Amino acid sequence: MKLPRPVHLATLTNLRSALVVASLGVALSAATARGDQRRDFMLDIQPPGTFLIVDYFGVGGQLTLAHRMPIYGSSNDLTLSASVLPSYSLGEATVRGDLRILFVNFAASASYRSVWRELNFEAGEDTYCAECDRAARRKIDPIFGSAPSSDDFLTAEAEASVLLPLNEHVVMQSVAAVRYEDRHDRSFDWFYASIYDKGVVGRWETSLFIKHRDWGGIGPYVQLLMLPREGEHVAQWAAGFNAVGRLGLISRNDLLLFTLLMRPGDGTYGDHFFHMPVRSLLIYRMILDL
Repeated sequence: MKLPRPVHLATLTNLRSALVVASLGVALSAATARGDQRRDFMLDIQPPGTFLIVDYFGVGGQLTLAHRMPIYGSSNDLTLSASVLPSYSLGEATVRGDLRILFVNFAASASYRSVWRELNFEAGEDTYCAECDRAARRKIDPIFGSAPSSDDFLTAEAEASVLLPLNEHVVMQSVAAVRYEDRHDRSFDWFYASIYDKGVVGRWETSLFIKHRDWGGIGPYVQLLMLPREGEHVAQWAAGFNAVGRLGLISRNDLLLFTLLMRPGDGTYGDHFFHMPVRSLLIYRMILDL
């Protein structure tokens, strides 16, 4: 659903917030520039074909080669894809397969991840880990200095999801997944913005979009993670919203996604760039037909 010389953290936060506001403003101003495609196209079932998907998210990007083919008629399809993701904090290579049957999707993926800006912690006397809170993390890693360690590991994930169009203007998407990560114990995860051990991670996410062909979709977003910590799984809830629409920089098949999750009161949670328990991401995507 992804900035570079030393600046003060408050300045960086303001710059990033300004980037979000400016990008959303550009998206709104571009709304009338391209009228040949619905601005909520990404919330519908996608067509077959071979595609190159280009993502940019501020501190990195992702390239994905995907092939989608119909099976057993036009209501079901199989998608095979491979992707590489270089970013400020890590790099990852992934292969994935998706089987869609009507509105239900089953997926399996395997990845190799190299984390070159890893935050890894020791056990605390009375808590899960020493210096888990964000302020202490910055003393260990000043963002633009050298990382204290690195990690390379494999991941594997099985996922089931459902996309339900409730009516012309409301669609719900729900995802349940189980993921294994062979990571260092008590290490910070840059995707989930939390700290946990190696092992199995459970994930459940649900989004409800209010959508319209002229501007895209927006709606609430809830996430539950079951994180391995000290031999048991700890539930981590977060809530926020997703907003998506076409930016219109190319004639068809581009989108801008802004996602925000909040978990008030949890000192281990949140983007490393912020002083708040917030995870946010702004992604621009182009889907090119091959």
